[in-house]
Amino acid sequence: MWFRALRLWHLQSPWALNDEDLEAALASQAFSPCGPGQSEQRGWTALFEEADGPLVLGQGPFQLFRLRTQERILPKAAVMECYPERAAAQEAKTGIPVKGMARRELLETLTAELLTQALLRSRRSWVLVNREQGLIMTEGSAPGPAEAALDALRGALGSLPVTPLRFDAPIDATLTRWLAGDDLPPGFSLGQWADLEHPLDRANKVRFRGQDLDEAEVHATLERGLRATALELHYQVSEGAAVSFVLDEEGTLKRLRLPEAEDEAPAEDPQAALDAALALLGPTLARLTHALLPALGGLAEPSSDA
Repeated sequence: MWFRALRLWHLQSPWALNDEDLEAALASQAFSPCGPGQSEQRGWTALFEEADGPLVLGQGPFQLFRLRTQERILPKAAVMECYPERAAAQEAKTGIPVKGMARRELLETLTAELLTQALLRSRRSWVLVNREQGLIMTEGSAPGPAEAALDALRGALGSLPVTPLRFDAPIDATLTRWLAGDDLPPGFSLGQWADLEHPLDRANKVRFRGQDLDEAEVHATLERGLRATALELHYQVSEGAAVSFVLDEEGTLKRLRLPEAEDEAPAEDPQAALDAALALLGPTLARLTHALLPALGGLAEPSSDA
């Protein structure tokens, strides 16, 4: 199951695109492979491996699609390996030392030449829209790929008024309070993972892994003034079914585990498998965010420059 980690984004206006309109918009920015001299290319790719397959899977309020980023693997060390010999040859030919601007130009020339021989690598990342809740979810915890996905979506749609989730109270303060045993919202329970950090000394860190978080050792750490920057939580989405995740101070969900996700047998039909995966993922995340976002203090009003 994908979406082991995700970042949440808040749409500033209603999402009016139906599946057909979104399909057409993404098709205008469809993926095409890197050319010989290109270092990176990105675009929207088919849900399955067929080049002419659909770009969007819609189910109720959910729309699922994915971005493909292809890059040429050219380590800087590979360029520098060739540099001394080329620099020596250029100096011998011109009688002028290769320094300053000449050095930069030679490095650029070498990079362009070696790019044509570099191997290609592709990354694919999912994007999920929940139109009812006004949320966009990007796969992965790193901000760079998430921003790249939003930029690509903005390019396909022309505009994308979206901001990271902002809350009336700092997330770390809420996590610290929950870890201390105060005000843990209904349906939520603590897991066995916590990161703590002193607000005035970021090198003063404590990590707890695989142990109960209501132990005296954890509370003693809080009493020393450390705050929770990441906390594992379980949420009961339905009777006998729970989702677990690690929530960090930026609002990123990591180590996401859905109910029954590990036990699903892969379907022979890719379409059926993806339909089943979205049927589990979409409603589960909707129930989770419906409970989690208010528990974190509710979304703050967007700033005028968002």
